[in-house]
Amino acid sequence: MAEYSPTGETLHRLLHAYKRAMRDGYAAADIDLTVGEIRVLKGIARSRHGTAQHIAERMRQDKGRIARVIKGLVTAGLVVRQPHPDDNRSQQLELTDAGRELAARIATVEARAGARMAGGLSDADLARFTDLAEAMITNLEHAQDRSS
Repeated sequence: MAEYSPTGETLHRLLHAYKRAMRDGYAAADIDLTVGEIRVLKGIARSRHGTAQHIAERMRQDKGRIARVIKGLVTAGLVVRQPHPDDNRSQQLELTDAGRELAARIATVEARAGARMAGGLSDADLARFTDLAEAMITNLEHAQDRSS
């Protein structure tokens, strides 16, 4: 039997614990969106003059899938499409007042979960963790890009 990676196992457990904390936090805050919808909403909130294409590229997701999520967010009154100021072929995405309010609630839930996760750790420990995690992400993404 092949040996498992202790680092991979620890990361797997961390991801599941964090996801569980987020799901519980979203439920307690009465946020009834899927993880994909939340990620797209946050992407729109962070993006100036963002388009569906831009969001899809940042999330490394299929544009058609992102477009369907955006359509649902528009229908829910959380996002509006506007003519893009620099590209007549595109529409920029912006949060409505309700979308901004929901994004703020999401940020609060995430901050609480992050604080719980980081409880008792020093700023130096957290900075080191972030550096290591970013390096691991880069390693995985570069390996994926080379195999594509």
